[in-house]
Amino acid sequence: MNKRTMKWLSLFLSVGILSSCGLLQNEPEETETDQPTEIVDDVNEDNDSDETVDSEINQDLAVWMPRLDNVSYHYVGTGNEYAAYSWYPQFNQDDFYQIARNNSGTTVAEIYEYRADAIVRTFQNEETYYRDNFSEIGTIPADTIEETVLQLPIEVGTTWEGDGTDFEITAVDHEITVPADTYTTLEITIAYEDGATTKRYYAENVGLVAEIYEDGEFVVESKLETIEENSTEVIPVSVYVADEQAMGMDVVDADVQLMTNDPARVALQELLSGQNPDYPETNILPEGTEIQYLFLNSDRVIEVDVSEEFENMNAGSTGELFFIYNLVNTLSQYYGTDEVLLTVEGEPYSGAHMILKDGETLNFNQEMVNE
Repeated sequence: MNKRTMKWLSLFLSVGILSSCGLLQNEPEETETDQPTEIVDDVNEDNDSDETVDSEINQDLAVWMPRLDNVSYHYVGTGNEYAAYSWYPQFNQDDFYQIARNNSGTTVAEIYEYRADAIVRTFQNEETYYRDNFSEIGTIPADTIEETVLQLPIEVGTTWEGDGTDFEITAVDHEITVPADTYTTLEITIAYEDGATTKRYYAENVGLVAEIYEDGEFVVESKLETIEENSTEVIPVSVYVADEQAMGMDVVDADVQLMTNDPARVALQELLSGQNPDYPETNILPEGTEIQYLFLNSDRVIEVDVSEEFENMNAGSTGELFFIYNLVNTLSQYYGTDEVLLTVEGEPYSGAHMILKDGETLNFNQEMVNE
């Protein structure tokens, strides 16, 4: 596959997700779609009819790309192994909508900003197998390339430019059938410099229902198949626990289930305190310890701050070592990185047998893990 196709593929598999949001909302009434209402402009007779936006087409961008919570969308794909995917909304706050998209190759975190006249993808991060609220922790690179996904006015002929691409609304009443249903949609045509095109189809109160890429005879399609209500995002966590003889660490494979707007920190706190009823053996925190903040910073260092109970553990040198590295190894595995900056109430860890300097980090300890 050439570089041009790979560049498109990243674009193709990123934007389609969020847009697919509204099958779970009320369906449009038949009178709105089958019997268009005659437009009568009696508000301002001086208006130039050629410059007036068609009032039959809903100009609320959020209707065409709704923001729903606790749902999962699933697409079938043809033409490429990455064309089939699913996605889940992680955070729906203020003007930002963060989702996680999963295909057979990776999990991508994306943020869409809802502006007055456009919906813009402002962030995209591959290999994101964890959950962080990227808008909240401020780890979005300044050089991130934004992409306008949908632009006002919603009418045929509206155009805008992307990174080497031209976007145009080419239809507002295109009927398309996908596995989920038959929809009347907006058609957005994206033209690339090499002559290839992508067409995206958005249904009112549903979002993206289909996306079709064509480059000569090479065609890749993603089409909406199902939407699951009251859904959770399931994230696997490998928890490192001391064995019965305290000679090494065993691994317990667990899952945390997160609703939209749930911070992973809370679910991990429950899991690592032995409070998750499905995994009572994962109690690796000293009693009473709370995880006060937890995130992966822009240098790919895990920053975790715990309450004072973590330092006040009643353990000897071996016990203290296990408490520390059970946590360090678990968080390292969760985030997919080696370095952990451990602080207690905002200060470097200072225990009976280990004292860390300001800014000193701990690394994943493979030697303590049982073969």
